[in-house]
Amino acid sequence: MKRALFVSIAAVLALACKQSAPAPTAETPPPATTPGKVQPAPAPTTGSAAAADPWTKTPTKKDPLTRPFFWAIEKDGKTSYALGTIHIGVDAEARLPQIVWDKLDAAKAFAMETDLTDPALQKIIECNNCSLKRELGPVYWKKLEDILGPAVAARIEPMKPMVAATMMSLRGLPMTTQMDTLLLARAQNGKKTIVYLEEAKDEAAILEKWMNVKALKSMLDDIEWSDNHTKAMLAAYIAGDDKKMIAMSDEERAMGLKRGYTAKELDESMQDLLYTRNANWIAPIEKAHAAGGAFIAVGAMHLVGPKNVLELLEKKGYKITRVTP
Repeated sequence: MKRALFVSIAAVLALACKQSAPAPTAETPPPATTPGKVQPAPAPTTGSAAAADPWTKTPTKKDPLTRPFFWAIEKDGKTSYALGTIHIGVDAEARLPQIVWDKLDAAKAFAMETDLTDPALQKIIECNNCSLKRELGPVYWKKLEDILGPAVAARIEPMKPMVAATMMSLRGLPMTTQMDTLLLARAQNGKKTIVYLEEAKDEAAILEKWMNVKALKSMLDDIEWSDNHTKAMLAAYIAGDDKKMIAMSDEERAMGLKRGYTAKELDESMQDLLYTRNANWIAPIEKAHAAGGAFIAVGAMHLVGPKNVLELLEKKGYKITRVTP
């Protein structure tokens, strides 16, 4: 489960990493034109096919999930909906069933984990006098170079370990648009009230604490296991198999102990990454529900397993029902 949470929360940092990346080298510029002079249109090629309409968008091929992580939350005559997301790896436009979009469109408010545009996320990756090569040491630095490639390793060498850990956490996942970003855009276009369940600085502090050198070395120690675990997590999400995702936490705990983490460290990481955050989100979720209902989009691991958001709401009198298309 910790690996799934790293993948979930790492996607937030990935956006900040992308925003801070150096601009790509410009390609050869087009020929210069004289200001104010209209350039003649190129002559049509005889016998060529008609040019494609540049304003026509090819419709997205739909392949909706048959069992999404989607629940109805009812109390006091109002209904909210909660969608468990995987931030990167699943094409939301193609895979989310129509009922998900319909419930989002009908909601008065949209709630998500944090504001992905908050400068706090960008600031956290900034570092003075950092040297990832020095922190890792020669053996682990060579492993990182072998996996990410010397050029990429050199580019992130002056950055914090969490940048490399982010890249490692997302290995093997399709680089789709962030699901949360697409949902937020839909909500903003629909003039929804936007609710952020936690401040970006708080999420950034969790990243700083747990996506550290030790976590990075742990990933590098058995890259094959890590990659297979990520693929299995993605498969469980696509299948809507909450039991499988929960069972994977036992495997991960065993691997964490094998790699040198103590039981206390693993318990503390789960408390920080999951349980405390779940509890802190209940008040803003209840407020949004009381105001007329909300559509809530958070990482799927926050909606299944021990002390999850839905369980906490159920204890407060909410009726929780899984919704299937």
